[in-house]
Amino acid sequence: HINSSSPPGPGSFAEMATELNGMENFAVGATAGTIEVTILQPMLYCKNATQQGLPLTLNPMVLYRGLTVSIVNMASLTALQFPLSSLSAGLITGGASANRPLTPMEEIASGFCGGWLSGFLCAPMELVLIQQQRFGLSLLSTPAKIVTESGALGLFRGLIPSCGREAIFTAGYIGLGPAFGTILRENMGIDRTTSKIGGALGAGVLCATLSHPLDTMKTCMQGDISQATYKGFSHTFSTLMSEGGAGRFFSGWSWRTGRMICAVGIMTECKERVGPILFPHKYKK
Repeated sequence: HINSSSPPGPGSFAEMATELNGMENFAVGATAGTIEVTILQPMLYCKNATQQGLPLTLNPMVLYRGLTVSIVNMASLTALQFPLSSLSAGLITGGASANRPLTPMEEIASGFCGGWLSGFLCAPMELVLIQQQRFGLSLLSTPAKIVTESGALGLFRGLIPSCGREAIFTAGYIGLGPAFGTILRENMGIDRTTSKIGGALGAGVLCATLSHPLDTMKTCMQGDISQATYKGFSHTFSTLMSEGGAGRFFSGWSWRTGRMICAVGIMTECKERVGPILFPHKYKK
């Protein structure tokens, strides 16, 4: 929603970054994450199962297995990505982001950096989630089992692909979606609502495709904490390549694409709706 000749629109990332403080950004991000994961949890289960070669199901008790940790993961993850991206924006612009809107490229770069940092939180939480989905253990017994079998560092299995995936995703929903929407609206004359949807779709497909190989590696590594099939990062890469070539890295791509499109749309809408609802005094003209 930003360009060099006009102020940012209501709820855009630049406005959030410059007008909301850290705790307010946290509240907006937590709300967005909770909404997104509650709606899309079944798609997440299907994606993870497909990547690991597990059977799909329509049983809601299985589809929503691990929902609690999934909500905590996405709420806290998204909450951190907003302030981390705001901090990154300040570093990237030398502090100028406090006094002017971010350019589209600055938005994308700040989102990428914030996403990479948030991967350190994402990795252990998604490891617990995937183990719960596979074996149906409780929220407390699952991490205890992981630590018993692999040690404390075992909780960070899949860290590198987690950071890479989160960086691409965050750059997408913070930067690419609004940037694509702006191009459609200002260069092609498409109305605001349609351009916002088009921006979310474009960013969702692109981010899903670019990040999916890393996501597949992460899911396979975290589903196999005993390392019976997938060991380290490079070994997992070579193993997946031997299993099905480049196409193996895109197992579950349709589930991830659909979920990414929905997630980018939800995040974009939340940036426009949640902030003004929670903190209306910060959005008064």
